Amino acid sequence: MEIQTNEINTSKSCDEPHYLEHYLRHILLLEQASPIALKAIIEREEKKYGKDIGSLLNENRHTIKTHYETEFFQLFQEDDVNADTDKWDTLQLCAVTLALFKSGLTNAEVKAIQCIYDQRKDIEHNGESTSLTYNSYEEKQNLLHEQLLELITLIDDRANHDCKRMVISIKLKSMKLSKRQINKITWTNDFKSHLEIAIDLVTETDITGEEKYLKLHTNGKMFTEALQNKTVFINDSAILACKLNIPTDENVEWRKDNKPVTISNNLMVMSNKENHWLAISRASLEDTGQYTCVCGNISTSADLTVIDEELELSVDSPNKIDVIENETINIKCKVNRLTRKPDWRHKGKVLQSSGRKVILAKGTKHELMITNVTLQDEGEYTVDFENVSSKTTVQIQGETDLIHRKQITQELYRNWVRGTLALKYLKIGLEGFCDKAVNIQHSALMKTLGNTCNTCTVESLLPHEKNQCPHKGKRKCLCTKNHNKSRQICPNGRFCGHLYDEIVSQHRFQDPLFTNMDVQKWSSDPWSVATCFINTTGYKGKQSAKDVDCSGLLSLCINNINIENMLGKDIINGENDAFTKARKSRNDILHNPHYELSENQLNIFIKEFKEVLEIKDENGHKPLKGEPGVENALYLLDMLQQNQIDINLEDEIGQLREHGMVRLEEKYQTAREQARFIDNVFEYCYINILLLLLYLRQ
Repeated sequence: MEIQTNEINTSKSCDEPHYLEHYLRHILLLEQASPIALKAIIEREEKKYGKDIGSLLNENRHTIKTHYETEFFQLFQEDDVNADTDKWDTLQLCAVTLALFKSGLTNAEVKAIQCIYDQRKDIEHNGESTSLTYNSYEEKQNLLHEQLLELITLIDDRANHDCKRMVISIKLKSMKLSKRQINKITWTNDFKSHLEIAIDLVTETDITGEEKYLKLHTNGKMFTEALQNKTVFINDSAILACKLNIPTDENVEWRKDNKPVTISNNLMVMSNKENHWLAISRASLEDTGQYTCVCGNISTSADLTVIDEELELSVDSPNKIDVIENETINIKCKVNRLTRKPDWRHKGKVLQSSGRKVILAKGTKHELMITNVTLQDEGEYTVDFENVSSKTTVQIQGETDLIHRKQITQELYRNWVRGTLALKYLKIGLEGFCDKAVNIQHSALMKTLGNTCNTCTVESLLPHEKNQCPHKGKRKCLCTKNHNKSRQICPNGRFCGHLYDEIVSQHRFQDPLFTNMDVQKWSSDPWSVATCFINTTGYKGKQSAKDVDCSGLLSLCINNINIENMLGKDIINGENDAFTKARKSRNDILHNPHYELSENQLNIFIKEFKEVLEIKDENGHKPLKGEPGVENALYLLDMLQQNQIDINLEDEIGQLREHGMVRLEEKYQTAREQARFIDNVFEYCYINILLLLLYLRQ
């Protein structure tokens, strides 16, 4: 950047270089210290608005262009916006801060930023470096010094410290200019070279001088633990805590939004030596704000946010978006309350507004817009707010990638088929153990109850009187369904009622599924009891583990406490044990909307299925080792993971019906139709290309 110089006062520049020192300190304050404070203010305001600076710039293009045209053309290049504040100069930082945030700044902040902007403009346009007097520079430098110290009072503690350190360093550092440096400053009009000279002169900071200055103005105090931002729900307690490096007799003041807090029965402040706390016993929406702990000339601040409901996210875009190259993608969502800006990700990588990608936020509505999409834009996009998120898959259609897409689709589809076979092998490994466990449990129940019955049904059975229910609090107990007094106690020594109570007590969640019950067969058929432990419908009448699909067998093992006792203590908890993880993976495979799995996903699923069959008890023993089918199932899973099994799609899927996996076979048929569609599209494009070539030859 060049400046226009007036006639040079050579006698002053050579004989009295002190004014040049003031000039150099002046430009250091403008170009080194001021950006620290300005960036901190921009970050602070971003949090208030819940938007990133890129979104705010895009929303306020017209305002910036109207008031700061020069800076506008530096920030915006056609559709691209430069949202990297580290690449902005002081003028751009001032212009953006005043254009976007002026209404929310204090009068002192606006005055300070305007001072920085005006003085920086003076240097650029008026060429004052060689024409101002010593006193003029001293006045300008002192004014800027005061304004900067005023500006940093309400910014982040770290930025406050860094900026104050820089300001003090610039003020205290002695500058001894060589004749060569004096001549270069005096005889050149290159502002950048002047700034480089100034930076070289203060590179080795006068630490001792800084420490003396800081001790003089802060009495050696500093916050070693700063306040932290906190979010709580209405009526929750909220505690803000900070810590000084030394105990102090000086009064500590707490402020909310720059005003002293009011002590009440609901809000208290406490101190213990170096530690200081502000406590709110029952938070309300009015307690939301910025809280500051002030001790003399030092302070620390944080935001407390009180919310009245859990965050909910709704998406206005489909879960899967198909677009053609060079079109525009719009992924829209909204939340039920104001919150911080969300994180948008593509394939796990956080996105920023730049180039073709624009992130917009207006109140509770948020949008990701991508123009002129390319094949590289394909994949999974997520938006994350606090503890809720949403996913959208984008697929880009382009004629140039049809062959490649066909190959990828076939491989991913093949992996999905391998995943379904892994389910089949897991089921094979569990069948023998589940049959044995069901028979053992049934025999023990029959021996304990010592009676039989084949007359009661799930519609007629009253297991016990309601006032004698051992499962109180369980609204689904059959005794609560006797509204018209049509249910009766089992006439055979209350056999069915006692067995019903045993089933409930042995269910992990005391919640057997009525629709799977076949009460008339309880005394004769072990699986008529076992199906009560499966938490989805469709299993009534199943007579062996071979008739039950993999999901049903996993549910049986998870919900039946008696089976856990056979395996070992604390092996299953229904939340994060191996059986529960395997059931979730089973759902992920069968509910996959595209019938596709990556190699990595497949390996994770197979690993989890093997962990079920190789599960260990508290003594490190493997209780399923030696059970029928387990060793063979593990061998097949290993071979499948190593891709050593030749998959004949027709034969393998045809066998699924034999293992009770009818739904899986139906999904396979749907997937086949999709695969045929891909082949037809490819063939159609190929024929059209041939026709075009024939036409051109004519």
